[in-house]
Amino acid sequence: MTVTLAALYIYPVKSCAEVRLDAARAEPRGLAGDRRWALVGPDGRLLTQRELPRMRLIEPVWDGTLRGLRAPGLPDLPLPAEATGPRVPATLWGEAIGGLRVSPEAEAWLEAFLDAPCDLVALPADASRWQEGKPFRAPLGYADGNPYHLISTTSLDTLGDASRSPLDFRPNLVVEGALPFAEDGWRRVQVGPVGFQVVESCARCSVVNVDPGGRMTAEPLRTLARHRRRGHAILFGQHLILEGTPGLTLTVGDSVTVLDWSPEPNPSYG
Repeated sequence: MTVTLAALYIYPVKSCAEVRLDAARAEPRGLAGDRRWALVGPDGRLLTQRELPRMRLIEPVWDGTLRGLRAPGLPDLPLPAEATGPRVPATLWGEAIGGLRVSPEAEAWLEAFLDAPCDLVALPADASRWQEGKPFRAPLGYADGNPYHLISTTSLDTLGDASRSPLDFRPNLVVEGALPFAEDGWRRVQVGPVGFQVVESCARCSVVNVDPGGRMTAEPLRTLARHRRRGHAILFGQHLILEGTPGLTLTVGDSVTVLDWSPEPNPSYG
């Protein structure tokens, strides 16, 4: 059975809309440009669709870097090529990461759309953040817990709901051609020229229930809970870290080769 890379996505602003790419550079922190910007509240906590489901409707204007933001009912917000604002507090899961304020106009624009106080920050070049409490190490940007996320179209099809999109699960890599849930046991994979270690299954949260209109619903988490619960976690998709040379390019259509696998599913560290 031939497995191929069917789609590539980045999410330049954490928890906002995707950018679909034909090719992307694989870096230790994730695909180039992925989750290098974020929204922060007045207390410095990074915001997500868990608190503000309408974040899904905010689209990045992307030409290899973040040039602006777009949202229904508002004029586009242009952004500078580089964040030159002051360093401000930015925390994720209680961990202080810090951020650079991107634009004085962003705060008012975001508040007007989300009806909540927030601002846009960029990941500082000197940010140092790593996984905690896990038996592997990789640098992170503003992603929750691992730099890469992979799902399989055949596994998605088993949910039995044709309305579900890969984007409900916010993957970076979408593969097709594998048996349903074969990826649960993958340990190492080669995607085109890029090697990855598959480090854990992805424990899902309520973000997957935000529909394309930016509304919190009950699905697909309710369905997943019936079929994909392991202990307290509901699992779908796999997390990866880069293995080998950074800076190589992934291209849609690349072959996917499973280099190591186990009949036992990958753990989830929560």
